[in-house]
Amino acid sequence: MDKPVVAIVRPFTSAAMVAPALREAGFSPVAVMDYTGPALAPLHSSHDPGNYDAVINHHGDMAETIARLGALNPIAVIPGVEAALRLAQECSDALAPEFSNDPERVDARRHKYLMHQALAEAGLPVPRQISTTDPDEVAAWIEREGLAGKDLVVKPPTSAGTVGVSRAPGGQGWRELFTAMLGTRDKLDVLAEEVLVQELMTGTEYAIDTVSHDGRHSITDMIKYRRVPFGEGIAVYDYVEWLPYDTGAYGELIDYGLAALDAVGLRNWAAHTEIMMTPDGPRLLEVNARLAGAGNPAVTEIATGESQVTRIVDVCRGLGPQMPPGYTLRRNVMAVFLMSHSTGIVRNAEIYDQARDLPSYHSPVHVVRTGDRVDASTDLFASMTMGYIILAHEDPEQIYADREAIRKVEKDLIVDVEETG
Repeated sequence: MDKPVVAIVRPFTSAAMVAPALREAGFSPVAVMDYTGPALAPLHSSHDPGNYDAVINHHGDMAETIARLGALNPIAVIPGVEAALRLAQECSDALAPEFSNDPERVDARRHKYLMHQALAEAGLPVPRQISTTDPDEVAAWIEREGLAGKDLVVKPPTSAGTVGVSRAPGGQGWRELFTAMLGTRDKLDVLAEEVLVQELMTGTEYAIDTVSHDGRHSITDMIKYRRVPFGEGIAVYDYVEWLPYDTGAYGELIDYGLAALDAVGLRNWAAHTEIMMTPDGPRLLEVNARLAGAGNPAVTEIATGESQVTRIVDVCRGLGPQMPPGYTLRRNVMAVFLMSHSTGIVRNAEIYDQARDLPSYHSPVHVVRTGDRVDASTDLFASMTMGYIILAHEDPEQIYADREAIRKVEKDLIVDVEETG
């Protein structure tokens, strides 16, 4: 190939946006696929082989995959999703080490317990937690930490998109949740070899999206989440709001988020770092060493004119040292996640057409249609069966008013509930 080759490992969800941008910038995008991974259809459906000049299929033989990819002389190897981290790390170390992350901390970028331990070792405050296969160890930890009667979170250590994350209000039922989760595979086909139990943090949830080059982090966007409780699940996504890059208002959040990247050894490429701003200050939820999911980069471009995708291309073009520390928010933007409190068939999705008349209405993203089967909105992947509506306006108050209008319309949603068990 006469164009510089950039390999993307498992280019699913938002990572699928990188290849067209690379091709437009004069690069030759190559996909590295591992079909032993997640079986979730929405992940695989985002992959278009036509966007790549070559597809390297990894079948478990690392040396063979590195040799086949190496024959294309890639200048960079980029992980697409969390499950790609180890494969991407080994390919990058062998073929493009100048763009690698710390190989000694790859597990700290994937396993949430090890991730938090890495932050604690770096002197950053983290929530109290334990990861184990033994519920009796959890019981002893609860007693030791004075958490009896306190709200707890029970989750797989390698989950994504809040999949499998449950609450135990007042600590009630944590043991049953623990036992039910251990040894199971979630909807991303990830095995829960251990279970992570953590104190429930309260406050406002934020995410900082970055692209890094040689240990220097460039913030592409910051977003604020609002979630609402739903059954035992941790929460339903209500909306996501794009924030200005304001070091005065968000300096503590920014400093903590970038220090977390350093702690887990992330030196290159994208990260989506979720942080809870608690009454005691920022506390890590998780570092995701990949692009923000659910189409976030496309929405960020509406808000700022740039995104993680554009800055990844900049790094490939040799402009990593020129990346700015932040960004300029050009428009107030909100993504309103549509909600279903039931799993079943939607009968009147046309009610959402009323949103088109709202002053801040911008565009729909995968919005449900009549006759579609949807999942109860218990996690991000379930929420995406309903889709979301993008609002954009110069007046933030208009956006909030229009979000309320969407929720009012949504009260008339009809879902034929599936029979269970």
